[in-house]
Parts: sequence; C-alpha cells; structure tokens
Amino acid sequence: MWLRILEYFSGVRKRRLALRRIFLRKVTPPKILIVRNDGLGDFILTLPIIAAIKFALPHARIHVLAARPLHSLAPLLPEIDGWVLDPGCLLKRHRAGKSTLQLKTEYTNLVREVAAYRFDLAIFSYAEGASARLIAEAGVPYRLGSLRRSFFYQFNLWYYLARRKSGQSEFQLNLKILRALPLPNQYRFPRVEIPALSTKVARGRYVVMHPYKRSGTALVWPIQNFQELARYFLKAKMRVIAIGDTGDLDILSRHFGDIANVEIRCDLTLVQTAALLRGAVHFFGNSSGPLHLAALVQTPHTGFYPQNRIAAPRRWRTLPFAATPPMAEHLLSTQFPKDCIECELKRCAFYPCTEKISVESAINSMRSWKKLRKSPPQTRKTARTKYRLHRRKRKR
Repeated sequence: MWLRILEYFSGVRKRRLALRRIFLRKVTPPKILIVRNDGLGDFILTLPIIAAIKFALPHARIHVLAARPLHSLAPLLPEIDGWVLDPGCLLKRHRAGKSTLQLKTEYTNLVREVAAYRFDLAIFSYAEGASARLIAEAGVPYRLGSLRRSFFYQFNLWYYLARRKSGQSEFQLNLKILRALPLPNQYRFPRVEIPALSTKVARGRYVVMHPYKRSGTALVWPIQNFQELARYFLKAKMRVIAIGDTGDLDILSRHFGDIANVEIRCDLTLVQTAALLRGAVHFFGNSSGPLHLAALVQTPHTGFYPQNRIAAPRRWRTLPFAATPPMAEHLLSTQFPKDCIECELKRCAFYPCTEKISVESAINSMRSWKKLRKSPPQTRKTARTKYRLHRRKRKR
C-alpha cells in the first residue's frame, strides 16, 4: 500500500513511460548499470537479472558496478558489456583501515567515472547509503532501489521485497526486482564462456574442495570432515585438490599437508579457478563464492549449510541448471526440531549444527548427480509415443 501511495505522488508512472521509450531506442541503445559490489557468491546470484534483461532487450548495453577483485570474471561473462570497479570506498566493511583522504579521493573519482558513462538506468540489487548517494550524484536519471532502506529517497523508482521473511532464494528475489520496470523476470541461466588458457590447470580425474571460509557469514562444515572426505577419495585412487585464497595457504597446509597426494592451490585467479572447477568430477564446499562459481560453470557440487533461515540452502541455493538434482540431495543441511531464524551460536543447544552433516551424506550427494546423468529426463515427445504404443497394445 505504501509503495502505491509513494508511486502516485512521486510521478513513477511518467518515469516508467519514459523508460519504455528508452528501452525501444535502436540508434542509441539504453545503458543500464547493475549495482552489486559485495562478495563473489552474491554477485553470481545477481547474474540472472542480466540474462533476463539481455533476453528482453538484446540491444541494451549492460554494465555492472562490482568490487574490484571480481573484474577478473570479465572473460567468463560475455553478457556484461562493461565494468565499473568499486575500489573499496562504498561498503562499510571495505572502508576499514583507509584514511579519510583516500576514501574521499576514491569516491570522487568513482562519481566522475559513473557520470562519464551517462547511464539511463541504475538497478540496485544491493545497496548501502554511499552507493545510493554516489549514483544520484553521478546524475543517473532513473534509479531503481529498495523501499525498505532508510535512504530510499535517493531512488526515484522502488521495489518492495522482504528478503528475510521470504521463503524464496536470493536469485529469485533478485529477478522480482524487474517487475518494477516492468520487464519479464523469467529465470534464464547466464551465459558462461571459459577462455582458452595458455596452460592446463589440472589433468585427469580429480575432486575439488574449498574447506576453509574466512568471512564468517555462516556456520561451516568442520575442516576435519573435509580431511576425512579427502582420505576417502584418495583410497578410491582419485586426485584431491584443495583451493583457497592466498591468505588460506598456511591453514590448508596445516590440515592437508600431512595427507599425501592432496594438492593445495591458493595461487589461482577466478578464471583459472573456473577452469579448474569445470574439469572437476565433483566440488565440495561451504556456502561461499567458490560453491556458486562451481554451479556457474555447471559442475556437480555439494554445499554445506546451517539450519537457520537467513543462511539456509533455500535462501542461498546455487543457480540451478538442467542436470541439477533436487536441492535436498546436493545442498546439505541439518534438520533439528528448532525454528532457527538467526544463528544463536554458542547459546544454541545444537551449536555447531553443521558438525552433524555426515561424510557419508556428502558421498551420497555425489552419487545422486551420477544417477541423474545416467537417467536423463524424458521429453514430452517420448512420453507421448510410449502412451500411444501402450494404447495400441491394449486394442490388440
């Protein structure tokens, strides 16, 4: 109701009509900026927005405002026409440790860069106050953002999504943003093209693991379970590769250095990591960026999630593709008789709940992908022909 009242008095209908005319331009195609400048997994879950816009407006030029480390994804994503890089002056967690002068300089330069592109529309999949203020100062005429933010006045087009209370996943909620324009919000898997690398990252049959997560945004599967899983695959004569950031090398060496034939790779770029994941038999990891990257390159994967509603697999599931089994078979979580909304940590009787996800269930998850590959889904045509043959036999 509040959204309709605000739209009535703020002239949103006129802006939508003007946007429709902009979307129909052919000589000067519309320029759209997608704002998502946080982590790798969150950015990947925003890609269906770009795929949906590209399908509806093939001539549109789509840029993204993303964190600087994610720019190495550019060769993988041909649907993105340009990148505007946040040097770390917008989000609170990125500004820590920087001087006031440095932040002011980076912010001013970023305003000038965004203004130089002359975008027609900015879509905020995620925003903080500094991001919304920057786009407004850059002079972007149409800015679509959430009405649930305290800085909603920085936008002139709004959507209303209660993400925490919703039972839908993050990529589905992101697609709902397009209803405010309006544009079709049908889910389409993003286009991914892995460039030919000069050297092979890995050869043969191997399993990739991402056993350590530094961000602390959710409970993780214990690293001891990853060790046991690695020993299982080594007994099955399959190579095991543990990946991480450059800062994870000491921890991974401490836990996997004593296990023979486990290869530790902390020197890979995002493109090299994607190529490594594409060639893997399976990927195991916590709810983090590498898990979503594995789904993006359509690698069979198993993820480990806590039970609480904010970080559960139903909310942060990976992007589904054609060969994806049911969510409960490859995104594993606990099922305790407790309605978890936010994690209470040590105050909870089941803490840490992720320890209860067994190694056997992770191995069974790998088998569920194999079963799906052996028995491909029947098409409508084959189902109809079987039904016709059955009727002919009955007539005889």
